[in-house]
Amino acid sequence: MKNSVYMTWAKHHASARYNLANSGILGCDLNDLTITFDDVAINGLNHEGYAPLKEVIAARYDVKPENVVPAQGTSMANFLAMATVIERGDEVLIEQPTYEPILAALGYVGAEVKRFSRRFENGYQIDLDELRQQVSARTRLIVITSPHNPSGVAITSDTMKQVGELAASVGARVLVDEVYRDILFEDAEPCVATFGDEFITTSSLTKSYGLSGLRCGWILCSPELAERIRRLNDLFGAVGSMPSDTLSVVAFRQLDRLAARTRTMIEPNIKLVHQFLCDHEDLLDCVVPQSSMIVFPRLKHHADAGPLHDQLRQFDTSIVPGKFFESPQHFRLGFAVKPEDVEIGLQHLSKVLRQLG
Repeated sequence: MKNSVYMTWAKHHASARYNLANSGILGCDLNDLTITFDDVAINGLNHEGYAPLKEVIAARYDVKPENVVPAQGTSMANFLAMATVIERGDEVLIEQPTYEPILAALGYVGAEVKRFSRRFENGYQIDLDELRQQVSARTRLIVITSPHNPSGVAITSDTMKQVGELAASVGARVLVDEVYRDILFEDAEPCVATFGDEFITTSSLTKSYGLSGLRCGWILCSPELAERIRRLNDLFGAVGSMPSDTLSVVAFRQLDRLAARTRTMIEPNIKLVHQFLCDHEDLLDCVVPQSSMIVFPRLKHHADAGPLHDQLRQFDTSIVPGKFFESPQHFRLGFAVKPEDVEIGLQHLSKVLRQLG
């Protein structure tokens, strides 16, 4: 089927009063930004990307405007990058587990997919020796999420550079979905796109800043590849959305304010979740990142988290079953909503876990 089974499920089954399935920070409203009518335009010159938006993105991530391709969210950014770099039948290496819509998009464009492990036992880090064994002369792209979706674990710059060297040795590129990078705040590693032309990074204002409705995503890559991606994007429309682009510029200029809003939710929630995981060590194993908005616990006594999700729905609480990440014994726990809602949701989760035994 030419669709994402996870995204279809998420649209219709993830929502709940106590949403622990949410993978991005609680959405902003107009009170979270200072906006005037002069900030917004309906029409304007943006047929190659709105220039002021490309400039603020470039400045934020230490690249040049010619390295920036705006896109409709991170998912569209990933699709455009992959569809430009690979031809049908090309070999692509992608981590396992991974974010299912990326895997579905690779299937749609006809890639020959090979997997490399990000194992629980290895703290979801990349095993470079395994990756070296998987890479071949036919490899054209290596796909990584960092911080990792679903575990929240980030890859160090040193490891990323070694992956880049490995890719360059066979003429391949490395696509890194960095949509969770900014949740690390001052502890974030440098944007991977600054490491060399073999790297492509994607991100958006959605996960870390609560601005999903703007659909402001982007690709950062070499100028030569950026031009090729723009030409592919011509298939989907001549211009972008000026209201969205102009509002996104406003958001970038107030990003510190939005980051402070994110901190007020994430920092107390991290403490709540870390304590919850400690209190349930008899039932759960988990690799716990120092900072994240998602974790990926593993049930100790059950092979499938589906019944856990189903029983939680009785308490108007949701999680993401691990089957959507090829890991049915796990579930993804998100905590990017108000701390009081996380606290109650975790109480419900505790009750159902104890009932399951």
